[in-house]
Amino acid sequence: MEYQDKLRELGITLTHNGKQTCPQCSASRKNKSDPCLSVTYTDTAVLYKCHNCEWSGVVYYRNKYEQKKKYKRPEPPKVVKELAPVYKYFQKRGISQQTVDKYGISLNENKEIVIPYYKYGELVNIKYRKNQGNGKKFFRQEAETEKTLYGMDFVKETDTLIWVEGEMDVLALAEQGIYSVSIPQGASENKLECIENCFEFIDQFKTHIIAVDNDIPGDKLKLNLLNRLGRDKCKTVNWKRYKDANEALMGGEDLKQFINSAEDINPEGILTFFDAFDEIYKYNFEKDRDYYETPWRKFNELVRIRTGYMMIVSGYPSRGKSTFVDNLLIHLAKKYNMRHLIASFESVIAGHYNSLAEMYNEDTIYHLIQNEKLLDSDTFGFIGEHFYRFDINKQWTVDEICERTKLAVKKYGVRTLVIDPYNRLNNNYTDREDKYIGSILSKLSMLAKELDILVIFVAHPKKPDGEKMPNMYSISGSGDWYNMADYGIIIHRERKEDDTLSNMPTIFVQKVKNHFLGKPSGGSFVLLYDQYKRILKDA
Repeated sequence: MEYQDKLRELGITLTHNGKQTCPQCSASRKNKSDPCLSVTYTDTAVLYKCHNCEWSGVVYYRNKYEQKKKYKRPEPPKVVKELAPVYKYFQKRGISQQTVDKYGISLNENKEIVIPYYKYGELVNIKYRKNQGNGKKFFRQEAETEKTLYGMDFVKETDTLIWVEGEMDVLALAEQGIYSVSIPQGASENKLECIENCFEFIDQFKTHIIAVDNDIPGDKLKLNLLNRLGRDKCKTVNWKRYKDANEALMGGEDLKQFINSAEDINPEGILTFFDAFDEIYKYNFEKDRDYYETPWRKFNELVRIRTGYMMIVSGYPSRGKSTFVDNLLIHLAKKYNMRHLIASFESVIAGHYNSLAEMYNEDTIYHLIQNEKLLDSDTFGFIGEHFYRFDINKQWTVDEICERTKLAVKKYGVRTLVIDPYNRLNNNYTDREDKYIGSILSKLSMLAKELDILVIFVAHPKKPDGEKMPNMYSISGSGDWYNMADYGIIIHRERKEDDTLSNMPTIFVQKVKNHFLGKPSGGSFVLLYDQYKRILKDA
């Protein structure tokens, strides 16, 4: 429906700023012709408000919802004809002139080596490298271009895709007739935009061989790729005494032997302590590092947020559970660039967007609309980039949610799954409810570990016992809500004498599974809630 049709449906006839009679109340007023409805056209929406009956709302222009990320296409580089310095450079790395020419590598007037990136035959990015002497190298790439996999156009039809860490390794493998791809921006998880941009290409392969660098950044990249691609589909290459494919090539090795010797991650269900060395080390020596801070000082003293675990959040209706979760998600997205997948069954997508926009901007919805910030490229772009929602026009089972989450982790790199709340799921069970709850909590806990994501599950307590704060054992249906939680959080707001709820909610950390995740003794503290901006801050 176009916005003009929506306005006509509402009874708003003005096509410019001004006033008209109100479709809601004018017919029943003594002065039926009084233009009590103000209509304002902004760059993003039409605002309307009746100054008699307070009827108000917003109708957005359709095209504002269709913002998509746009990339610049680089101009073909201006290159020199004399490529002898390029051939000499790559020859020292064991790479022939034939391979250099095949991949279109050249030299520009600034004596930078030009490495073009192609996607389905189209030039989408260019990287440049230059030796500055004394072993120093300079790298750059075209700005605002689409990040794709280097070498993807040369990969032949096969069911296996080989991943390496740099262009030089792609060329090294190509030198021996092995075609592979590399990521364009290094090992960081936040720089794997290329997977999303090349998802259809990647999704056609049944097996992925991860042959990244044999060092700490390479280990991190390997873990990130395992999480994105699925461990069951991956094999890994051990370069042994070499750092990477190019170094092995320069060492005179047959690279096919390394690739053909790629190993499965593990037989299903079997782990060794050797496999878990990093986890054991981190558990004992890095428990004060590599966790995600929240925006609340007291909470950070009690809880260390880590992926791979499950948080249960509970509290009586309208006490702030969803607000607490959304504030946390906004912070994690802002500070750590984390993406979230949300099954929010009690909020429509437009209302949820408005709440997130208020939290992101720390401003009221009224000011955001008046200042034309609600749907500007910053707000809309940030929320659209970091938040994904399940379609709530259908009921979802936990099994369906798990399957979609695996896809979202692979395609979008989401790090958080939120289910809010339990009672709105498609909960069809034939046995006792407590057994059913135990089974779905087990599935979600396993999903968190398998995908290395944070699962946040919101569940309501039983009927309120007056105004007494509930606890984890108050959650309806099963004691496993407490037993299987890694983090157990209660959100509570006291009711005041005038029957309104306090704007100072109590956050009760009732369960922290172990010292690696925070203080097992737990604790409680109070936050300050700004109901107009929907922000929770330290009191």
